[in-house]
Amino acid sequence: MSSAERFPQRFLPYLTTTEIAHLPEKDRAAVILPLASVEQHGPHLPVYTDSIIVWEVLERALALLPDDLPVYYLPLQAYGKSNEHAGIAGTVTLTSETLIRVLTDIAVSVARSGFRRLVILNGHGGNAEIVDFVIRDIREQTDLMVFAIHPLLRVAIPEAGLSDDERTYGIHAGDIETSILLCCSPDQVRRDHMAPSLPAHLQRLKYPPFMGPLTFAWLTRDITESGVLGDPTQATADKGARFLADAAAQTADLLREIVDFRFDSQGD
Repeated sequence: MSSAERFPQRFLPYLTTTEIAHLPEKDRAAVILPLASVEQHGPHLPVYTDSIIVWEVLERALALLPDDLPVYYLPLQAYGKSNEHAGIAGTVTLTSETLIRVLTDIAVSVARSGFRRLVILNGHGGNAEIVDFVIRDIREQTDLMVFAIHPLLRVAIPEAGLSDDERTYGIHAGDIETSILLCCSPDQVRRDHMAPSLPAHLQRLKYPPFMGPLTFAWLTRDITESGVLGDPTQATADKGARFLADAAAQTADLLREIVDFRFDSQGD
């Protein structure tokens, strides 16, 4: 059962134009845009992995909210900026410019419908930099209050049960993502094809390449042949359930804050 079917009263496309125009507490209402990717996730996970995960986090977060909290959501924007995986079979990527335009156009439409709060719920690391800067541009252009939530990237960084190497290098199709799919979509995990990939040349660097003071441009083919960065063989459904529960709980807490957020200088 999809989130739309479980929470039809919160799914904006299920409402009529008249119902949307006259929603109660519209000045407080938050509209969520789930954003993810369609990209390679190694030989053992589907290319829809990020989209599955962000939708699962959204569904679980909505289940934690009181029925009278004015929170609504849009359909999943599955295509994101995945050019790090470009050229690998199954990856469908937008350019940076296209994603910026798509997010801006959606935001303008949300503002024209009379809403004042937009939340981008992002499930793909490659989108994060664009989301972080475009929300300020959207704020300037539309006067919307715009928020970004990055489940599993920043909101609920899983620690329990992860090795030191996994915490540092396991950024793609490793323990975390594989554990989550073993929990919520086990039939989509090709267990016979799970294999670790922790490139030695990255481990020799003085500073971790993905979280230290030095960043660099990389493509997947530069650092891993399999498309995996991490160790999926350590994944379990129990760990996935914990990761999802943490991400959903923190996302729900943030949504409660967003509904009541105000800029005091504007007396929202």
